[in-house]
Amino acid sequence: MDAQLKQLAGFVASANTVEELTRPILRLIQQLTGLESTYLTSINVDAGMQRVEYVLNAGQLQLTEGLEVPWHDTLCKRALQSGRFLTSDVANTWPDSAAAKALGLQTYLSVPVLDTRGEVCGTLCGASSKQVQLDNPDDVLQVLQLCAELVSVQWTRDKLQHAALARASAAERELGKLRLLAAVSEICVAAQSLSLAVMQVAQVMQRSGEWQQLLPFETPQQQLVLLDPAQQALQQALAQWLATLSAEDRCRNVVPLNPEFRPPELLDAPAYLINIFVGQQPVAGLLALQLADSGCSEQLLILSGISNSLSLLAARLDEHSMLLDANQQLTYHARHDALTGLPNRRYLLEELERLIARGVRQQLGFYLIFVDLDKFKLINDQFGHETGDEFLRQIAQRLEQVLRKGDFVARQGGDEFVLLCQAPEISTEQSELIINRIRQCCSGVFSLGDFKLLYHGPSLGAVSWHSGDSQDLDLLLSLADVAMYQDKQRRRAMPAPQLLS
Repeated sequence: MDAQLKQLAGFVASANTVEELTRPILRLIQQLTGLESTYLTSINVDAGMQRVEYVLNAGQLQLTEGLEVPWHDTLCKRALQSGRFLTSDVANTWPDSAAAKALGLQTYLSVPVLDTRGEVCGTLCGASSKQVQLDNPDDVLQVLQLCAELVSVQWTRDKLQHAALARASAAERELGKLRLLAAVSEICVAAQSLSLAVMQVAQVMQRSGEWQQLLPFETPQQQLVLLDPAQQALQQALAQWLATLSAEDRCRNVVPLNPEFRPPELLDAPAYLINIFVGQQPVAGLLALQLADSGCSEQLLILSGISNSLSLLAARLDEHSMLLDANQQLTYHARHDALTGLPNRRYLLEELERLIARGVRQQLGFYLIFVDLDKFKLINDQFGHETGDEFLRQIAQRLEQVLRKGDFVARQGGDEFVLLCQAPEISTEQSELIINRIRQCCSGVFSLGDFKLLYHGPSLGAVSWHSGDSQDLDLLLSLADVAMYQDKQRRRAMPAPQLLS
């Protein structure tokens, strides 16, 4: 017996699991008893079932691992209730046992395995279809009870290890969720593009190992557009499925995928629609197709967090876009004339300053032409201010049409306009050519509402500038104004605007 105890001590020292301890113990019990089968069972009292965990078969009797039988009809329960843990006459000891009759058992040995609360959680057993008489049954039972205690300790250790691993795994999953949400938040804080952010979030989710496929999309003008060109084959199916959603579902952060929609490569995988909103309007989303074996049963909370983060980004970008539009409109109105849409005096001075700086750098010149609409007051007085305004708008349109590439026209104010015309070479002939072209475009018949008006053109004053001239903007404008008044004096005899029938 001492040799067997030494063996048992060696088993305990080397075993790390219940199985590693139990299998050599079953072999030891077989050596001690000569029984055909030795085995360890577990008992689930609440479920009323006994399960064979590990078996060593060495004869005609063959038991199978994983076999489950009702606990109330087992020999183990009868042995516990009667306190008879060893018998070589099963048929007479428990004549009502159907299992014993079916297996033809004659010799049976069983000791309970108790948990830390002292309750039965399993049995260590031996059985044979032959009558086996043990020479020292008391010693054998003592060894079996010791083995049962060792198995109980290892069982408890295994359960604690499994529980610790389960807690560690759960903690790792929770940490993974926190990492995912942190990564999504980081993307959303730095993002300047919603579509790019949705693509990046899809990539982060893909790397988490929970998702088989993610389909990021936007819905401009209510039309679904998949953001990944490689997924275009799924666009029509996804669009059709989205069209079946109720208005209530379209307002939810996360919508479980309707079983009627399944991409060909995914038949049973759980899937969710993650909506991204600006206000109450969905503007983008992610279709998340979960791995069937991911083991993650509840995703709604984490997906709702992703939806909220991306929706906050979408709202921020939308607000930023609105602010940019508003600023652009304010800038436009601050630099343009409300009536004609032409640049105003402020914009004119900015452009004139830019043109002079460029001329200094590149040794280029330009002409500044001052345009004054002669007898414009008569049009206002005779035909009304609305007609006068329409006349100004048409003058502005004609001036824009006569501009060459790189030229600039602005409304100085009232009936005055200014043109900046680039000129590689400065000459009197070039100046006269430009003046004649401008005067011609501003003369002739104007259709003003219900009547036509013959206008004989404006007074023009032109000055040239080239590198080395004064960079005083007011002086340059003043010189053009003087030249315009000289032209006005020469045109004093021009007839007033004439109404045509």
